[in-house]
Amino acid sequence: MPLSDPAPRALSHTRTLELKAYERQDGLWDIEGHITDVKEEDYSMLDSERTADQPVHDMWLRLTIDTDLVVQEAEAQMDIGAHIPCPKAAPNYSRLKGLKMGPGWNKAVRERLGGVMGCTHLNEMLAQMATTAMQSLFEVVENMQDQGDGRYYLSPGLRNSCYAYALNSTYVRDYFPDFYEPDS
Repeated sequence: MPLSDPAPRALSHTRTLELKAYERQDGLWDIEGHITDVKEEDYSMLDSERTADQPVHDMWLRLTIDTDLVVQEAEAQMDIGAHIPCPKAAPNYSRLKGLKMGPGWNKAVRERLGGVMGCTHLNEMLAQMATTAMQSLFEVVENMQDQGDGRYYLSPGLRNSCYAYALNSTYVRDYFPDFYEPDS
């Protein structure tokens, strides 16, 4: 269902974020992200000029992870950064090696790449890359394991992670009764 009809308006900016997951032949997974920002009109920056057909940002990030969701390698590339020095932050993304996706991921990313160590746009994309990884490896990682008797195990990472997986939700009550916690 689309959103309601908007008020009259003119397009100013388009951000495109594309995320893909690849299962590699060596048993690892590549999660790749590509982000672009484009203005609808020519755009002046302190150190450059961009025409409406030139991106303000054109950046790439690849995380290679194992089935435990631990980053084995990380690589960033900035074809176009907002400013001339921006691409110099790309090598810092190797600092993600060894981090595990899951609870605390965003905090760990900020600790290693926050502020002057990283790029705001790539850091924002990392949260979505973790979600993409979890969606891609959902069947590989035992999030919901059939107990063999019609009951399913609900992993700690899914418990209370969103509205549906709230331990007091009707969804958990109906499909994971062993984990259901009714409101008092």
